This record gives sequence, structure tokens and C-alpha cells, in this order.
Amino acid sequence: MNERAQGSPDNRAVGVYIPEKFLALFEPYRHKAYYGGRGSAKSHTFATALAIVSSKFTKRIVCARQFQNSIKDSVKELLELKMRELRLIGSSGFWIGDREIIHEGTGSRYTFIGLDRNPSSAKSLEGADICWIEEARTINRRSMEILIPTIRNPGSELWWSWNPEQPDDPVDAYFRGKKGPPPNSLVVRVGIEDNPWFYQTPLADEAVFMKEGNPTRYGHIWLGDYDTGFETKIFSNVKIGRVPIPEYVAPRYGLDFGFGQDPFFMVKVYIIEETRTVYIASEASAHGVPLRELPIHLMTILEDRGDYIKADSAQPIQIEHLTANGFNVDGAKKGPGSIRAGISWLQSYQIVIDPDCENMREEARLYSWQVDRLTQKRLNVPVDANNHGWDAVRYACEDHVMTANADDPDDPGVFEAGF
Repeated sequence: MNERAQGSPDNRAVGVYIPEKFLALFEPYRHKAYYGGRGSAKSHTFATALAIVSSKFTKRIVCARQFQNSIKDSVKELLELKMRELRLIGSSGFWIGDREIIHEGTGSRYTFIGLDRNPSSAKSLEGADICWIEEARTINRRSMEILIPTIRNPGSELWWSWNPEQPDDPVDAYFRGKKGPPPNSLVVRVGIEDNPWFYQTPLADEAVFMKEGNPTRYGHIWLGDYDTGFETKIFSNVKIGRVPIPEYVAPRYGLDFGFGQDPFFMVKVYIIEETRTVYIASEASAHGVPLRELPIHLMTILEDRGDYIKADSAQPIQIEHLTANGFNVDGAKKGPGSIRAGISWLQSYQIVIDPDCENMREEARLYSWQVDRLTQKRLNVPVDANNHGWDAVRYACEDHVMTANADDPDDPGVFEAGF
């Protein structure tokens, strides 16, 4: 196990700036395992390194993840971004297809797969030179058992990147367990201190919010510690999976408009009362979407333009625009106590998030309560970060929340609780 490789090439040899700990990506190891918190530039640097390697040598590269419903869920877009930044797209450079990337000079080829829906598909990837497993903390043991022996070309490599959650997660047990990692493995912890661009991004403000509001969760989310502050997670009643939907249960839609650096976030939700389940079935989310393009994104999960959407009422101009474009949008009845009431109602149900809802899965992991600085006791006030999807879910379920509170004589009411 090498926590930091010796003799790494310097940036002059690479030809572009690479943070120091990542320079070992250019050295030969069977496993290159990088773990750490958010903002540590793992994905961006992996994509940059792969673009450089595949532009100089002929490589067949597989980009795998446990959950990938469509090509948009893959790292393909990130790779394209890095290839453009490096000016490697064009004549004798990379050709970008709908589902693959090919370098016209070296013949390198990128393939993108999801292991969840068809784990056996990995068996068809014999001949790959490099396999990048992104979000490796979600990969299950069966997928690992299929994937690792399949990537067996002479000199082939597996690149792993993940944010740790629990020590018994398969990828952590494999590389960081008591037995130690397998031979010829590079295992490196990286953090925001290794990312020279971190404080130029919106993530810096989120990190400050979390460090001040909940230091234990900060350690997990931003420093890559294991999730020991489980009791301060707002939603511990969440599991990842798929739920059969009764024919009589209609979808509900919630929309949180992006503002400034925040993303817009829309969800499709089913409330199944018989099993007291809230199923978050689909999501649409992106940063910096112009208002004129918002309808395109909404239609990726709406079944019909006339479907009823409950949206953030603080953005009336956006609601008017969507209504003028034929959408059926109404503003949520927000008020003092509405956040607490919505959280409490959701906590009383089993919440199931579809594996394809990557952003909701991440928010479920990150959304947390503040803690008192002196006593370290939990406060019933959420940290104002990682909550855009949950706001959309609350809007979608608002009528159920209000009905539940109206039926509870001990509850002061959604708009009177003063949260």
C-alpha cells in the first residue's frame, strides 16, 4: 500500500498542472484508489489524467459506475469538458459520439457502462486497459467480483474514486480493511487542501456553512471521514431502491428554482399510503439553466406538460413564464414552520430513492441538523445546504403535510410553528 507514491513525474512531464498527490496516476499500478471528501478534485483530475494518457497511447477505457440509467449519468460530459480545456478535440484528436469517445490519432476508445441493471455486462469488457469506477462507494460486492477479474489485459489498471461512507462498504473493505489492499495498489486520501481551485468555487461557501453548523458532518462530507455523525442526519429513514407503483397512485412533482449559484431541482414523487412510502422516482437538476431552457429540462421527467407542479412561490416570475408556456404550475404555500412540518412528515414515512436519482442520493447523505458549538448537541435547525432536492420533495408533498398537521391537535400548524 502506497499512501503517496515516490518518484512521481513533475508537471513539466505531464504538460498541464496536476495537483501533486494525483501525479502518481501516471505511474503503473494495478489499482489506483483515491478517496476523500467533496471538493477534492478527484473526478476532475481523473478525467484530465485519462484524457492526457489516451491522447498519447492507445487505450481502451471503460468508465463504470454502479448506477447509470443513461449516458447523461456517466462521466462522459466531464471527460468532454477536460478534453476541450486541453484542446484535444478536433483534427486527429478526440471525436465525441453519442455514447462513446474515440481519439482519431491513437485509436483510444471510451465506453460507459452501469453495473446495477446488468452486472454481467462487465464480462463483455475483456480487453479494457483502464477501468475508472466513479462513485465507487456505491459499488456492491457482486459487481466488484465480476469487474476486477474481467479487466485482465497485461498492464491493465482499475482507477477507483469515491467519498467514504462506512468502513464495511465493499470498496473501503477492499482497500482500507484490516487485511490491507491487494498487491500493487496505490491508495491515496485527498482533500480540499489538495485542490488549489477549491476556494474559487461555490463549494467553499457550502463547506463553511457545514463546518460552522455541524463539525462532525463536516468531517465526513468535506474531509472524507467515515459517517460517524449518523444521528445528525436529517433523514435516516432513506434507502436506495425501486418500488412497484400501484396503478391508482399518480405522480406528484415538486420544483425548486435555482437562484445564483444554486441549482434548479425538480422531482417526481409517489406517495404510497398503504406502505407509508415516499418514492422519489425521477429527478432533473442543473446549475445555471437559463429561464428559456427550463421547459426542456422539466420535460425530461414530466409525463405531460399539463401535469400539476408545486413550485417555490418565492420565484413568481419563473412560475409565470412556465404557465405562459403551457405548464400547470402553482406556488407552494410556504410560511413559518413549513420546513419543520415537511421534514417531520417525511421522517414518518419510509423514503425510497431510485438509484438513478444521483443528486437526491447525495443530498440524502449530506442534509443534516446543526449542532450547538459548546454542547455538541443536535439543534432542530437544518444546515442551509444540500437541501434543494428536499425542498422540491416537500413542495410535491405539501397537501399531505398540511392535512397531517391539521389532523394533529398537538401540532401548532404549518404556518404558526415559527421554525
